[in-house]
Amino acid sequence: MARREDGASGRPPGVRVRFSAEPADVLALTSDPSRWREWAGPLPIRHAHRHLGRPTVRALPDGGGELEWRLPTRPAGALADTVARAGLTLLARRLVTEADRRIAVTRRPSLPSRLQRVGLQLVVRPALAVAPFDERGIRALRTVAAAASRATGARRRTRPAHDAPVPGLWIDGPSDAPGLLVLHGGGYVAGSSDTHATMAKALSRLSGTTGYVPDYRLAPEHRYPAALDDAEAAFRYLAGRVGGPGRVAIVGDSAGGGLALALLDRLFGRGDRPAGLALISPWVDLAALPRRRRRGGTFDPLTPPAVAVDCRDAYAGQTPVDDPGISPGRRPLGADAPPVAIVCGGDDFVVDDVRAFVDASTARGATVDLRVWPGMVHCFPVVAGTPEGASALAVLAGHIQTAVTASAADVDTVGPRDPGEQRGRETTDR
Repeated sequence: MARREDGASGRPPGVRVRFSAEPADVLALTSDPSRWREWAGPLPIRHAHRHLGRPTVRALPDGGGELEWRLPTRPAGALADTVARAGLTLLARRLVTEADRRIAVTRRPSLPSRLQRVGLQLVVRPALAVAPFDERGIRALRTVAAAASRATGARRRTRPAHDAPVPGLWIDGPSDAPGLLVLHGGGYVAGSSDTHATMAKALSRLSGTTGYVPDYRLAPEHRYPAALDDAEAAFRYLAGRVGGPGRVAIVGDSAGGGLALALLDRLFGRGDRPAGLALISPWVDLAALPRRRRRGGTFDPLTPPAVAVDCRDAYAGQTPVDDPGISPGRRPLGADAPPVAIVCGGDDFVVDDVRAFVDASTARGATVDLRVWPGMVHCFPVVAGTPEGASALAVLAGHIQTAVTASAADVDTVGPRDPGEQRGRETTDR
């Protein structure tokens, strides 16, 4: 609750608001104009940071803190004073609401996430570890996963992608909406539009896009580059439906994240540039053998290293696993790449490789926003029901919306972006 702070006569108006997040995280959202746009949304905040001053915060003994925001000068006249106070109150409330929504980035995992972790560790991981990795076992895994997803109603508010070159699901967005290509994970051997429909619907709805989830061909029946060929065909189909490559953002989780980066590299080679990428725990380096325990942390309770190796070998076939088409982390992004947002779990088996990829890419001028949720596991936003997952999807949807808007503006103007305009940043548990 915000309260007005009238103070002595002639003193500039101000407000005080309590929040639950860490005080440093509240101030971080006001650190520069680009951070303001993350929480101010459609409010007219152009150059506002220059005229409204900076809020101050103090920690409270029982956790959280209190924000005080006072204008640098007192407006002339009672009406201007009232308007300024109302606007400041709205900004302060938006700021602390956004900071509180991102608590999952800085606090220990919530109870639903801890329960999810226990279930993965006690049920899913052992099942993956003992299941036979052969044609029969893989088909059984696909069938069970798709059936379970359909039983939860994942296909509601979707329709088959009729006439598309790659079968899948279509998620209708607003008229004239940009496109969202969703490349599902599953180690290149499993996963489908059914298993990822819930996530795709959430991202499509939050970002105001038309979604397409293609069922690209899977290994070991179809090895590299079959999945990449299908991803390119799906991208071109969607781009043709929504008005061009610059009106399509690409989403991918795990293997789908690696596939999205490989697709970006191929599109660049053929003169096309999507609006942006939003990745969840992307598997960027299949040549790096998964460790039982990640560097400086605990093991991922979802993915047994031996299963990851089997998936890698099934997909790569005779192609070297360090080929950039299979391990896109071996070819960092440059300044000409579209903006990328990545979310990972702190206990994710790919997090160290992702950090190395982000560091190499930002050093070359790429714009990459990496956010690492402490204590969370591989692809935690894909499974619904945790506040951390919901927060991560909201962050990615905001990135998608911003990317397609900026890409559309670039099409309307002449001249490339300044490659030194932005650099990557990371919100992490370090």
